[in-house]
Amino acid sequence: MLLSELITPSLISCELSGRTKDDVIGELVNLFASENIIENKDEFIEKIKAREQIESTAIGNGIAIPHARSSSVKKLAVAFGKSKDGVDFDSADEKPVYLFFMIAAPENAHKEYLQAVAKVARFLKCNGIKEKLLTASSKEDVIKIISEFDNIYKNGISVKTKEGRVIYTQK
Repeated sequence: MLLSELITPSLISCELSGRTKDDVIGELVNLFASENIIENKDEFIEKIKAREQIESTAIGNGIAIPHARSSSVKKLAVAFGKSKDGVDFDSADEKPVYLFFMIAAPENAHKEYLQAVAKVARFLKCNGIKEKLLTASSKEDVIKIISEFDNIYKNGISVKTKEGRVIYTQK
């Protein structure tokens, strides 16, 4: 699975306007809805919020990866959004979040869902990726950054779980 197979220019917003966690969730869900990836926005938003209630998906360092599986999702996809001013997303480090990768997966796509979460996490751990994304000024810039990553890590990621957490290793 390549990250570029999950995210397209129409699923990218380099200028999120939301000032709150709920605003940003709504904006990213709207990207999926505009591409007919989800059938019921409200139901998917509730799934995302339910996941956030378990534990914030803000992983620190200005990054969040909100994600959920839902029967209203037609196909696995990833949306990207960037906030210029940052948003309080209940991050463990208590710092604002600037970069958001939302993952939407069909209810029955458990393995693919975990692979997508692992792929996005691996992408964000790569040296210099955060800085490149923060300075990206267009959808095309973001796609280029993702494509460069895909070219380096084509072989994929092996996904395992332990105590409900994703553990990944490069194949």
